[in-house]
Amino acid sequence: MSPDSEDKTTEQPTRAKASADDAPTAVMAGAESPWKRSRGRRISVHLLVILATIFTILAVFANWTRQQLLDTNQWTKSSSELIANPAIRSQVANYLVDQLYTNVDVPAEIKTVLPKDLQPLAPVAAAGARDLITQAANSALEQPAVQAIWTDANRLAHEQFVQAIDGGNSYVSTTNGNVTVNLGTILQKVGASVGLPSSIVSKIPPGAGQVTVVQSKDLQQIQQVTKALKTSAIIFTVLAVLLFIVAVALASGRRANTMVEAGAGLIIAGLAVVILRGAVGDQVVSNLVTDVSLQPAVKAAWSIESSLLGELATQAVVVGVMLTIAGLLGGRTKAAKAVRGWLAPVLNPYPEASYIVIGLLILLFLIWEPIPAAGRPGFILLFVVLVFLGVYMLRRETLADFPNAGGSGGDSLRAGAAKVSAAFGRAGTAVKETTSKAAADVKARTATDKTMPAGDVESQRMAKLERLVALRDGGALSDEEFEAEKTKILEDQA
Repeated sequence: MSPDSEDKTTEQPTRAKASADDAPTAVMAGAESPWKRSRGRRISVHLLVILATIFTILAVFANWTRQQLLDTNQWTKSSSELIANPAIRSQVANYLVDQLYTNVDVPAEIKTVLPKDLQPLAPVAAAGARDLITQAANSALEQPAVQAIWTDANRLAHEQFVQAIDGGNSYVSTTNGNVTVNLGTILQKVGASVGLPSSIVSKIPPGAGQVTVVQSKDLQQIQQVTKALKTSAIIFTVLAVLLFIVAVALASGRRANTMVEAGAGLIIAGLAVVILRGAVGDQVVSNLVTDVSLQPAVKAAWSIESSLLGELATQAVVVGVMLTIAGLLGGRTKAAKAVRGWLAPVLNPYPEASYIVIGLLILLFLIWEPIPAAGRPGFILLFVVLVFLGVYMLRRETLADFPNAGGSGGDSLRAGAAKVSAAFGRAGTAVKETTSKAAADVKARTATDKTMPAGDVESQRMAKLERLVALRDGGALSDEEFEAEKTKILEDQA
């Protein structure tokens, strides 16, 4: 919320009474704010907000690409989610079984264990066993131990990708400049898990199941791309923030409205990213993958890999909503001023308590974590700074608009609380009176019934007991009152 001094001098009368020695004020009745005087300023502010919105979209995509490709923790997290997805796990199982049949002569191995007269059926048996082995491999990939190997392999591969150094280990190597993920260990683990004889598992070569992530001929080009990603992510983010700030600063006389426009720009940017994410995913699945059997896995992979993109878009929307609310509260509309008037009795005399309450609300929001971005340090810092800055600016507005708020005559908030308390008191009194009247009515009916003929005693007693039950069920009589009245009826009718 930014104080609009020009607005206040042109649209409101001077609040402080001028002394006799004061010179005539420079702001005359017909004076205009810089916003109204300069058409170029108005056009520039709108253009800045539009450019800032575009740069926000670019910044979201650049930061997502940078983190997804260069952040090892994010890469590992996505890899773990990939292997946990059934569609992707099924394709990995198919790949591993293909590698097994490619690197080991399975029919020949089966032939060695068959009787001589059945050995010609070894190829048929190997083909029939393929589906069973694939299902067993899929089940093996669900085991935490195997998934841990997958996660470690991807982590080590990504570390090699980021560091781009020669050498390797049991999972990953950069031989000849290639960055590879070696799934041979997983293949051997799966082979043992599905019950293959050790003679077959031992024949799986160390290089089986090796997936090339980056080829040496592409390494230099990828290094240039990653550097550009790091730079563009910073530049786009800084430009978006600066353009929004400059737009608000230039909108002298209309800063609150410009803050609403900036918030709307962030919301639009976030929604645009969400729409583009869905559109790109559809294009990837429909155009780049011609094999229908692979489309579910590719769709799942895109959803997992682009989940961070959705989080960043949500973060932009949340910040946009905050700016919009701040701009609306700081505006010159009657509704905004009425809200400030309601808050002034608390903000003006009790600033420390206000900040403490806001701090507790922020803490509850972060503990609740309704969006994934609420767990990220960068978002937490930005969120806390914006909220406390907004409260500070809001208090400046309430002090300027309602300098006497907080006294005995202007405490509308406490007056409202007193009205609510009085309403609850009246409701309690009404309930108590209703209960008393009901009890008195029962007593009066009991006294009247004593004069009735003896023949009607039993029927009248049942009627009175039914009324008592109805009063108790309706809440007019407590259990103690019900028992007391029931005893009286039974004693009187005896």
